[in-house]
Parts: sequence; structure tokens; C-alpha cells
Amino acid sequence: MILGLITIMLLMVWARSFYGSMKAYNKGESYLKENQYIKAITFFDRSIHWYTPFNPYVERSAERLWNIGKYAEQKGDTKLALIAFRTIRGGFYSTHSFYKPGREWIKKCDMRIKQLMELEEPKKGTLDSSKVKRRRYLSDRPKDPNPSIFWTIFLEIGFLGWIGSVIGFIMFPMRRKEETEFSTFSFLLWMGLIIVFFVFWIIGMMKA
Repeated sequence: MILGLITIMLLMVWARSFYGSMKAYNKGESYLKENQYIKAITFFDRSIHWYTPFNPYVERSAERLWNIGKYAEQKGDTKLALIAFRTIRGGFYSTHSFYKPGREWIKKCDMRIKQLMELEEPKKGTLDSSKVKRRRYLSDRPKDPNPSIFWTIFLEIGFLGWIGSVIGFIMFPMRRKEETEFSTFSFLLWMGLIIVFFVFWIIGMMKA
């Protein structure tokens, strides 16, 4: 029963993320049809941030952003192209956890951003050396936010402990012959566990 309840809760979280991604994608599509590219990019970015496994809207959003970037390149709008490619890259960087989704997208965007930045250098009239150009490119890249293994385990313990405590709090009176035997001590014990594990979960998310 406990495993079933945990599965249901995880499915609810997945469904909420899927719905948020779908809504953001559809909003981005509507702005794209109106040629409002910045607003479209904003909502496609939100769709990627609602990443969940097997969510088709994340991939579709990345494709739309890539198309916007390529279209901007053809029109000579390097600024818009860089915004689109950086949005894809930043969106997938933000979804990293135990595994890294969107590796191919990040690789493709890195190549395009580097090429566009090199094309922009002559326009600015700079005579930077190749080392300086490379330094600028690397400084433009966001740091790879690989999670801390310790804090990730910490937050998982907190999350699972919190779920277990809530279930225990709900199920405990049912094990008793009479609900009146659900003493004040038991109530405080379960509530204390719920609060402690919830705090662990929040701290883990902040530190990981």
C-alpha cells in the first residue's frame, strides 16, 4: 500500500510537470505564429524547465528554439540567434540531476554560439587573439550545475521520509483497536517526523 501511494504521488508530480510543459509550449506556439519571438522563446524556455522523462513537449520546444535561432541567422539577427541557442543550452543545463538530458542539444548549441561569437568579433573591430576569444566564449557558458551527491541523497532521504511519515500518521490509528488510543505522544511523534523530514527535503533541494 505504501509503495502504491508513493507511486501515485510520483505520477501526480509527473502529470503536473507534463501539464505545465504542455501549456508553456502551446503559449510559445501562439506567440511564434504572431512573430513575437522573444515571448515565444520565453515560453519555450519554460516548457524545457518543466522537464520530465518521456515528455515530448521538451523536445518540441528545443526544436522550435533551434528553428528560431536558424531563422534569425538567415535574417542577420545574430543577437536573436544567440538568445535562442543560449536558451536551449541553459534550459537543459537547468534540468541536470543524476543524468544529463539534452546532451546533443547542448553540444549543437555550443558549436553555434561559438561560431556566432567569432563572427561578431570583426564587427566590433576588435583584434583579440584566439586565446582571448576562447576565454570570452568559455566565460559565456553557464557552469555545469552537476548536483552534489551528498545533498542529493540528503534530499531523497528527506522526501521519502516525509512521505513515509505522512502515510504513517494516516495509517497509525487504523492499526489500533480504537482511535481513542491515538495518544498525544504518538501524535507529536508523527508530526515531529513529518516536520523534520520536510525540513531535510527543503534543505537538500537548496544545497544540491
